Amino acid sequence: MKVRDAMLHLLLKQPFYGYVAASVTSAESEDIATIKMINDSVLKLVYNKKWYESISDKKAIGVIIHELLHIILMHPYRREGREKLLWTVACDMAANEHIAADMLLEDSVTVEAIAKEIREKIPKLRSAEFYYEIISKDEGQFSFFESKDDIRVVLKSGLGLTANRQMDDETSEINKSALKSMMSEIIEQAQLEGEIPGDVGALIADIYKTGDVNWRNVLRRFLTGKGKVIKKKSYKRESTRFENLPGNKRTRGINALIALDASGSISEKQFSLFYSELMKIKKVTGAVLSVTQFDTDCTAPVPIERFTREKKRLKSGGTDYRPVFKLADSISMPLLVIFTDGEGAAPPEANQKVVWMLPKGGKKPASYGHYVDYEG
Repeated sequence: MKVRDAMLHLLLKQPFYGYVAASVTSAESEDIATIKMINDSVLKLVYNKKWYESISDKKAIGVIIHELLHIILMHPYRREGREKLLWTVACDMAANEHIAADMLLEDSVTVEAIAKEIREKIPKLRSAEFYYEIISKDEGQFSFFESKDDIRVVLKSGLGLTANRQMDDETSEINKSALKSMMSEIIEQAQLEGEIPGDVGALIADIYKTGDVNWRNVLRRFLTGKGKVIKKKSYKRESTRFENLPGNKRTRGINALIALDASGSISEKQFSLFYSELMKIKKVTGAVLSVTQFDTDCTAPVPIERFTREKKRLKSGGTDYRPVFKLADSISMPLLVIFTDGEGAAPPEANQKVVWMLPKGGKKPASYGHYVDYEG
């Protein structure tokens, strides 16, 4: 498999990794044995073409995901004085937890392999710091043999594993800050698109502090506002970075359904702030916004400029989000913003991209969608 084919696969099948990969420059080099990431003003994936095209297609995709995960999780910049070789092992343990076993190289460092060696049950899907604390207690189990590109890890039993050498963690602060800024933007967009794998999302939230999001900024991005644009992969526009890969199609003026909880959970002040922000977004982007009000039922949607808020409940009883999703389906609405306290029944899945606007500490009614705390 060629690198560009692996990139295309990621864009189509695993878009989050595809978005990150599209921000990386790839380059062939006979000076390295396998593959490595370099951050020198430009983030670059350098690989040995003969080696890369000799491995199976699944593993060819897996090694790229592996390199991307080290960048996504900012592993090269989180060592903080820890022993370098053990940190390399811990980082590979953390990264490989998010890659299917049949996509890993046979001698990859994994949690399962290390747990079996040290005869200790090691929890899965944890951070590199977590794994470092465990293996540093048993460092006598490990012997290391360094090469230019990789580190050979020989365990006490004689089992040999290979960990990929991390980028130099002394790379300039400017490059580090630029990388984190770039990744933050990709992650924010991927969150809105609902494309971040759940097990990776938990680690990302801690690294990038994604919970501290301004609800106005989220709405603007979700509804294509304030000069922002939604980027979708399109074969009508070829990528300028990767030959034969889809480029970005930029769009404005999208359609969205705004659903307002009528159960009394939204104060007049909160509603005014929210409504005012929506009108600003509509003015800037030309987005077509329709509004419905709901509790156990929902009103017919009306254009936002003609909407008048009902200050009484539609029906007595609790809150049910299912009629809102049914309405969105019936009018083929692709985007849905629900302003609520989170107390209610939601369908098990959605056909729309969803933003849940919740008060601080509000209950999350579904596993899908993007959650944002609102102010006021």
